[in-house]
Order: sequence, then structure tokens, then C-alpha cells
Amino acid sequence: MDSFNKRKEIFWIAFVCGFYPLVFYCANNFYAVNSWGHIGYFTLFFIGLSFLGFGALELFFRIKKDWSRFRPQATFVTIVMVTATLMSYAMKLRLQKKILLGILVLSVLLSIKFSDRYKKVVLLIFIMALLPFGTIFLKVYEQQKDMSWTALAADIKEVTLAETPNIYLIQPDGYVNHTLMNGSLYQHETTFFNWLEGKGFTLYDDFRSNYPASIPSNASMFSMQHHYFGETYFSNLEMPMGREVTSGENTTNYVFRKNGYKTYFLAQDEYFQQNLKFGNFSHYNISKDDIPFFSRGDEHVRVLLDDLDAVLLDEVDQPKFVFIEKLLPHHIHFVSQEDQIENERKEYTEKIEEVNIWLTEAIERIERKDPKAVIIILADHGGWVGMTSYPDMFTTRDEANIHSIFSVIAAIKWNGYLQEGYDQELSSTVNLFRVLFANLARDRSYLKDMEDNSSYNLHRENWYRNSVYQVINDKGEVVYLPHNP
Repeated sequence: MDSFNKRKEIFWIAFVCGFYPLVFYCANNFYAVNSWGHIGYFTLFFIGLSFLGFGALELFFRIKKDWSRFRPQATFVTIVMVTATLMSYAMKLRLQKKILLGILVLSVLLSIKFSDRYKKVVLLIFIMALLPFGTIFLKVYEQQKDMSWTALAADIKEVTLAETPNIYLIQPDGYVNHTLMNGSLYQHETTFFNWLEGKGFTLYDDFRSNYPASIPSNASMFSMQHHYFGETYFSNLEMPMGREVTSGENTTNYVFRKNGYKTYFLAQDEYFQQNLKFGNFSHYNISKDDIPFFSRGDEHVRVLLDDLDAVLLDEVDQPKFVFIEKLLPHHIHFVSQEDQIENERKEYTEKIEEVNIWLTEAIERIERKDPKAVIIILADHGGWVGMTSYPDMFTTRDEANIHSIFSVIAAIKWNGYLQEGYDQELSSTVNLFRVLFANLARDRSYLKDMEDNSSYNLHRENWYRNSVYQVINDKGEVVYLPHNP
């Protein structure tokens, strides 16, 4: 009976030591790992490895029975080391060997005097697991709420297009507009905008994103609706249904497919598809098998020009819509250093010239193979130059900084498909496809229900609460008004 109780005790100890890093990792990466496949894999990984560790300990003492007097000390050390090792991986996706070595030495020393208190250590670990477990519970609840913005936009989902040209949307990540690029904040002269005009592109220089980061921006663009960061209590740049809508089912993809299009989703890495909830694009350049369960979002990097060539050579008897996401120039990364703003500005503008070369090549390849196509160059958000941290980005009221967050390059080669006046109010990403579809349908009635062109950011109220603020209104004026759902 005593042996049975010991085994039961070790079972629960092993469970708790694996449960804490499991819920910690899932809570901190929830919207990227919220598939059943992820949950099963991580449960086997964290709790399974914990059971292996304690199983090895039990096996050792069965073989070395004369060492049983050291069982309390060994159990104490194993509790600490199994939890610390799995937490190291949960936090960094790697083992922090020097830190773990220090923890090992400390746990051995503590076990000499406190080995009889190992149950209290387990209880403490369990209590620490309650907060991330509660976070997961809340996020599951928030994701299950009715979110009207994820539904197909009722007034336009059944639109019939009179013209069906091939359409390419190239998204350079974090590329600001011409005016901002030449201004005092970015201080960079580039000939790329003139090159675009020479190629027949229409430049929309007052264009802006409606949200400050890739997922919330693309989610609203493809759904053609505002989401206000999902209307969650703990609003964050990682938002419920953001990935599912961006790379899955959305009003834009639905309209294209309903009108006979083959739709392509070409991403440079797996960031948008991290949670493995693939949708209804006809073709993805990254498959589920390419995406590891443990991923920072950039484990599988594609050569996009090769993937574009494959699409261009894909001879299908139907029109094409191709979304291409290029991770340049990206945005500044808030690296604390001397002259931080200036140094990050220089790094950003160097990447501008790098992506200009790539964009030029991509556009020319499309024009050679598909000369009648509509080509859209549109960034997802600005470059963030001028800010020094995420809190700074969420609280700044400086007008130049706000434009740095939201102003984006927007250029469209309509190739003769634009009807006069249809793009008159085109000034933000949320209305891009509504204007495009109204124009191709030759039906102005779809322009009557355009979304507000306002831009929204998060404001950090305190350590746990982010609220949603309107920072640019529909007229393009910088404001700072709380959004009240």
C-alpha cells in the first residue's frame, strides 16, 4: 500500500512539474498555438518529459535500493530541475545551460536542509500555474464569443464582378509612404516612387493602415471590417481570430472564389499560419507539414520570387488572385542603444533600398508573364521609426510618431480597369477590397457602406489593461479618443 501511495504521489508531482511550463507556454503564445494538434503535442512534450524524468528517478531507486536514504534529496532536486528545464524551453525555445547549471547547484545545496519540504515546492509550482491557466481560460472564452467582424460582410459577399483581371497584392512589411519617407523623421530619398509612377502605378500618398501591426491590419483588410483588436478585455497585437481570418476564410477570399478566381497565399514565413488553422485559399506556398509545432513564426523561410514564378507558370483556365507578403523593410525592433532612434532609422532605410530591389524584380516578373494584371503594392503598417519601445508606441501622442506607425506605401497599377471616381475615398487598408470589388463590378452602391477610415491603437492603461484608442479619424486628423464599443 505504501508503494502504491508513493507511485501516486510521484504521478501528481510529475504532472504538476510538466503542467506549469505547459500552461505558461500556451498562455504566452495562445493565438499562435491554439489548435488541437498543438495542445496534444505540447501536452505530450511537457507533461510527457516530466513523467520520463520522474520515471527515471523511480527506476534508479528500484535498481539502487541501498541509495534510498537519498530519495528525499533526489526528489527535491528533480522537482526543481525538471520544472526549470522545461520552463527554460517554454520561455526561450532552448535550454539556457548556464542558468540551469546554477539552478542545479543551488537546488542540491537547498536539498540538504529542505528536502523534507518538497511537497511545499510542488504546491508552490501548482499555485504559480494558476495564473497562466486562468489566462488560457479567458482567451478561450474570448475567442468563442460572437465576433461579427469575422462573418462575411453581408452587403458585398455576393457581389458579381463584371471584370476579372488577374490581381497581385504585394505587401512589403512596414513600408511608409513617400511623404513620410522624405520627411524629418525618416530623412530618406528613394527613386522607387518615381519608378512606380513611370510604370503606370497610381500612388495614394495619404494612405494609412487602420491598425499598427501585421495581424490586426491584415485581419481588417481581408474581412473588410473593423475589429478593434477583437473587442477583448486584455487587448493585444495578438488577437483572437487574427490568423484564421488573414490566412483562412474571409470576405475577400470568398468573393474571389465565388467569382471563379484561384487564390494564392504566398508568405515569406509561417507567421500567419502558425496555429495550423488553414482556410480556403486555393494554394499556400507553405503547407502544414512545413510548420513545426514549436515555432517563433520564422522557422520556415521561403524564397518568394521562386514561389511567385511557380504561380506565374501555373496555367489555369481561371483568373488569379495572389497575395504576397515580403518581410522587408519590416520595422524597427526597439533595440536599447546609444542614439537608438537614429541608429534604427539608418538600419530601416538600408532595408528600404534592399526591398526596393526585390519589389522591382517582382513587379517586372509579373509584367513579363502577366502584362494585363492589376498590381497592388500595399504595406500592412508603418515602420515605427521615432519610437523607443512598445509602451512608447502605444502611448505616443506625437503626430509625427503616429503617422510613422500607420502611414503606408500604397500604389496600384490599374491597367485600365479603374473607373472614374471609384477610388476617390480610398485612403485606408480596411476599404481596399471594397473599392476594388465595387470598381470591378461597375457598381457604386457598394461604396455606400465603406468602413470608417480611422486608425486605432492600443493604450496601456496599467500593467494588465490595454484599451483601444482612435488615433487618426476618418478625415486623416490625428486625435486621441478612447473607443467605446
